[in-house]
Amino acid sequence: MDEIKTKQSPQLELLAPAGSYEAFKAAVENGADAVYLGGKSFSARASAANFDLEELQKSVRYAHERQVKVYVTVNILIADQEFPELLDYLYALHEIGVDAVILQDVGVAELLHTVLPEIETHASTQMTVNTSWGVHHLEALGFSRVVLARETSAEAMKTIAEETSLDLEVFVHGALCIGYSGQCLMSSFIGGRSGNRGTCAQPCRMTYQLVNEEKENLLAPKNLGDHLLSPRDLNLAEELGELKQIGIRSLKVEGRMKRPEYVATVIRLYRQAIKRMEDQLEASTVNALLTPSEHQELLQVFNRDFTRGYFRENLGAELMSYSRPNNRGTRLGRVARLEPGRLSLKLEAALHPGDGIEFWTGRGREGVTVGSIWKDQLEVEEGLHGETVQIEFFGIAQPGDRVFKTNDALLMEKARESFQEGREQRKGPLNMQLSGHVGDKLCLEVMESGRRVMVYSTSPAQKALKRPLTWDYAFQQLGRLGTTPFWLDKLELAIEEGIMLPVSDLNEMRRLAVEELLKEVPRQRVDRQNYRQRIEKWKQRQAQERANLKGKVIPQISVAVSNVETLQAALKAGAKRVLVGGEHWRSRQSFSLEEIHSSFEICRKQGVDCVWRLPRILNQAQSASLWLDLKKAAGWERKPKLMISNLGELEMMRSVEADWPFEVDYSLNVFNEASLAYFLRLGAQKVTLSPELHHEQLAQLAKWPGVELLAFGDLEMMVSEYCPVGATLGGKKGEHCAGTCAKEPHYLRDRMRYDFPVETDQECRMHLFNVKILNLYEELVQIRRIGISTVRLQLTRQTPGQVRQIVRLFVEAWDAINEGKKPSWSSDEGITELTSLFPEGFTKGHFFRGVLL
Repeated sequence: MDEIKTKQSPQLELLAPAGSYEAFKAAVENGADAVYLGGKSFSARASAANFDLEELQKSVRYAHERQVKVYVTVNILIADQEFPELLDYLYALHEIGVDAVILQDVGVAELLHTVLPEIETHASTQMTVNTSWGVHHLEALGFSRVVLARETSAEAMKTIAEETSLDLEVFVHGALCIGYSGQCLMSSFIGGRSGNRGTCAQPCRMTYQLVNEEKENLLAPKNLGDHLLSPRDLNLAEELGELKQIGIRSLKVEGRMKRPEYVATVIRLYRQAIKRMEDQLEASTVNALLTPSEHQELLQVFNRDFTRGYFRENLGAELMSYSRPNNRGTRLGRVARLEPGRLSLKLEAALHPGDGIEFWTGRGREGVTVGSIWKDQLEVEEGLHGETVQIEFFGIAQPGDRVFKTNDALLMEKARESFQEGREQRKGPLNMQLSGHVGDKLCLEVMESGRRVMVYSTSPAQKALKRPLTWDYAFQQLGRLGTTPFWLDKLELAIEEGIMLPVSDLNEMRRLAVEELLKEVPRQRVDRQNYRQRIEKWKQRQAQERANLKGKVIPQISVAVSNVETLQAALKAGAKRVLVGGEHWRSRQSFSLEEIHSSFEICRKQGVDCVWRLPRILNQAQSASLWLDLKKAAGWERKPKLMISNLGELEMMRSVEADWPFEVDYSLNVFNEASLAYFLRLGAQKVTLSPELHHEQLAQLAKWPGVELLAFGDLEMMVSEYCPVGATLGGKKGEHCAGTCAKEPHYLRDRMRYDFPVETDQECRMHLFNVKILNLYEELVQIRRIGISTVRLQLTRQTPGQVRQIVRLFVEAWDAINEGKKPSWSSDEGITELTSLFPEGFTKGHFFRGVLL
């Protein structure tokens, strides 16, 4: 119990983003305890400037001299052909001395913990962990920290913190993804730019309409705005005390794509909020952590309006920034009147030359940079709240138009000054003691953050004839620390009275002491030869595991269905392997636990392989409900085989029964041999591969037995706690919603007039599907040729009639291919029949194009 109390009150770490060296310095100089940044490769913000190895080394040295940690992001899925480069890169990070790496790929995590356990690892939010079960799995894998999913509530955080010894990290400020990170394929399938590869094109910030089956724009009368997937920015500045009491270790600010001035401002303000929070906890008082003017600075530097996200409850429409997807700025005033070449503004806030302002007109928005400002025909240096001033303007605006300040010149200048080269202010205090006697060399002992160094004078001290060494003079000389990252806080003189030492000796002692302090702290290093030997052992183990798994493979068609009626249709069409369960859609009947039980019995009697497919996302409370269902299922006469969809489910299943037979679904992002081997090593009987793989990558993974490939069906592009139907039409907030989603089908129509189907599950999560059905019917021969034995038909949204036709077509073709017989009709005829079912057309996904590497 005492250990839990200690865990609940950690020293908070303020973790800052840096997409460039300037932003890195801005973070350090404004109070960050740690900085996370990416290299030129393997980073989830590939379009940021990022850091080459030389810059990384320079940054780590600068940070460590100021007691700041550096975490490097390796938070993408890694392709097999990239592993040689990755292994060199990881060793380079070890040599540089980074404090941790942030990982998404479970295969890379297992590899790193095997070949280079000396590097600390943090689990990225891209791993989609939001429960204590998932955290337990990562703890067993070797992680020291978990970045929780942004959707994790305060209540769930508290439960997780009480049940783990791992450090917990949460986002507290910045941009939000509307979907669960690591589960979003929208950018990937629309344009080949994968969020799992660091190249997300942010389609969630584009415009959409909510339409029904008749293609009617359901929100036109409401005039909400068209950015239906664009959330506000997160701001938990006033919740820091609660986060500390919950047991959160690290407060993460988003923004590796933001400019240095943004980083400087946000980190400065959060550092101030943390200091006030700690003072208030000590004094047992509760007040606002930021002043109104400081909150205004947070708004001014960048905002899409602010939200607390899912910290308390599902906010519905209050989570969203429907009217615009980019910086709103702050309210400046309104247009008073227009004159040729000039415009009058009635100000609600201060205005200065160099400020950027934006006019919100009935025709759109127009931005300008303010030059000169006039008041009553006189040029002034600023306009103040309540005043009416004039600026140069040659655009289009009308009296009454709202005006917003999108860039504050003075705030930007204040931020730039904080990290200006040569004016660094982030320095650590030194305590010094100078001791010795006449005739001896004097000893200077220097203490800094737990480190202690001792240096000696070049020559022995002498008896002073005129000017003995005084405390003031010693402090003056030893305190001349210039551009070093130190300042002299305390000096103790323990010397014989009347002693004298040349000033050159004092200066040299100071120089030697600083030099010793700046030396790298000794740490455990792995020499390159040892590292290579470890890699070879890892490769040999993996090759042996693959060889040991070789055996007879039975080609199969997997059919995923969502209710009893579609299960019966699949069985009548000849399905010999079915996946039951999954999400429970509000729009149709789904499997109950009793129906899953009876489905297994029906399949057993017919000799059909049946698997219970678990939901893709579960929060902490919902996990407890599933755990009870698993306990019941464990008592059935025959234990059902499970298909797990997240790491939490895997850990939960093993807690009920360690040897429960299971498979792995595609949502676990198996993208390479290392991750495939990881799950097979844990006992997975089959693994469904990532839908982002190219056919050449699939051929490499097909060398392992037990892989499954999505070959037909709805591609789920996004899963989100936010439901656009409930938020805009159903009054969704917290548990309340009118249930509009179940009344008729809904679609999100993009600017190209493509309609993306929206489904809502029983937990009110939105599942957004691709416009076109995935269809690899014509590629079945190639799929079998590269060695894949099991293909899946994902038919969880189809009618029984559609299921029957699709299954029959694929079973007949797959059987014929595997028996070496010619199908009873050509693939053209099959495609014709499939097209009649889905006239909107098909996609081949990434089978030929892959994602950007």
